[in-house]
Amino acid sequence: MNKYLIVFFLFLSTLLFSEKFNIEEFTNPAKYNWENMEDRCKARDDLDSRQKLLQIYELNKQQIIRNMIKSAFAPGWGHYSSHDYTKGHAFIASEIVLFGTSYYFYNRAMDDYHNYEDSHYIGDIKQLYLDANSNYKYSQLFFSLGAVVWMYTIYDSISATQEYNQNLWNDLSKKLHSQRVLITPIGITVRF
Repeated sequence: MNKYLIVFFLFLSTLLFSEKFNIEEFTNPAKYNWENMEDRCKARDDLDSRQKLLQIYELNKQQIIRNMIKSAFAPGWGHYSSHDYTKGHAFIASEIVLFGTSYYFYNRAMDDYHNYEDSHYIGDIKQLYLDANSNYKYSQLFFSLGAVVWMYTIYDSISATQEYNQNLWNDLSKKLHSQRVLITPIGITVRF
């Protein structure tokens, strides 16, 4: 009971000592460097243009998790989606080379192993077993490297997507500020 009473009094004391919201300070136009109504209108127009810019950005930006899923499905796809074609080509080519090499050594290992099983000469048996074992190890090595590159592709799609989104924002901002004549429903604005 005493605990609840103490908590109640603490809550009550915070309400008593809380500061009243000062509407005068909040609505003071000098705080925002607005000297007259024209400054307020310029600030409002600037805010409207930034909100429109933000809406366009939100429509065109790419989600990081979506590009990660794309890269998990096919290496390089997340990079293609974020317009980083060089990395996308490099990752897909490296995956094809690594997994293709792994498959090549695996086939050689299986051929050597089948020859090892069918062989009856002791010299051939040892050599075929060593060849099958070394080719199998190479196969596993290239497969592991392919898996590591695939994981890195997923990780790197994060930075590629962030870079795409940053470039998108910069391009939209430049386009907005480079417009000298802006035609809106309420009039024509000319920037110098």
